[in-house]
Amino acid sequence: MLLTNLDPISLAAVEEALKRGESITARLEGGLSRRYRADELAPLLDDARAADADVESTLRAHLPPRPGGRSRVSVTAIVPTHRHAPLGLHALRRQDVDLEVLVLWNGGPRPAGDRIVELDWAGHGATRQRGVELAEGDYVLLTVDDALPRGGGVVRTLVEALESGGYDAVFGRQIPWPSTDAVTRARLREWTPPGQEHRPVQRLDHVFALYRRETLLAHPLPRVPIGEDLHWRQGRRIGYVPLAPVVHAHPRRARALYRRTRDLHREHHAVGEPARVPDTAALVAALPGAVAEGLLHGPHEVACQVAELLGQWAAAR
Repeated sequence: MLLTNLDPISLAAVEEALKRGESITARLEGGLSRRYRADELAPLLDDARAADADVESTLRAHLPPRPGGRSRVSVTAIVPTHRHAPLGLHALRRQDVDLEVLVLWNGGPRPAGDRIVELDWAGHGATRQRGVELAEGDYVLLTVDDALPRGGGVVRTLVEALESGGYDAVFGRQIPWPSTDAVTRARLREWTPPGQEHRPVQRLDHVFALYRRETLLAHPLPRVPIGEDLHWRQGRRIGYVPLAPVVHAHPRRARALYRRTRDLHREHHAVGEPARVPDTAALVAALPGAVAEGLLHGPHEVACQVAELLGQWAAAR
């Protein structure tokens, strides 16, 4: 697809083209408005040209990693799913490493192709660890079924960072879809910011994370329902790789946010992190700020902000 205008209609078409597995080339005559950040737009593109040399240079600095010569590095991508076909399969098949896709299927329409293993869901930790045991690659890539890796060299970029940085695990940057809401966009910029170099961090995210398989066989993921990445990173060296992008964002829905926040914060407490909303008094004190923040984005976001607070409070209880 050829992108010539940065407007909502054009970017909506880009989103649909990406989901179909098409390549995106930009040919821009104008500049970049403040509405569209180059570091979020460029990872959606496969190539970029612009009449303004500065715009082109800025976009090219954030393009996803191109494929290089075929590498003999062997990687198994582990994708738990209940969907007909995980979103990122076509992108994983185009990587410039020797990559096997292992789909852990636990219901729903059966995906076609690749290596499909039917498993009963046993929580995020135990299910993924079973995939590690079944994997054949020297490295394992843990990802999710609604994430879209960008660039034919993105997995190799993770491998190179893992080895050059001496990390126990590395993870890539999450890029929002063009349709993603403003709150999620801001949070993704905070959690996985732009940059040009990998660096050690105090977090880990299994949306797009790479390990040596031998590491996870020696030190398995914990058998917890959620937050296995939170538990596993304790006391280990984790690397963040901003130039390994994956497009991924969840729509904000109040009921789902409450459940996920409650369940994740239980695991945060289990590793000794203090509760953010430890009691009812703290909940009451925090409500006005949450409502005010939500009103900046509309009534729907008010419900989402309150749901997250209630989830933190329920976890602490």
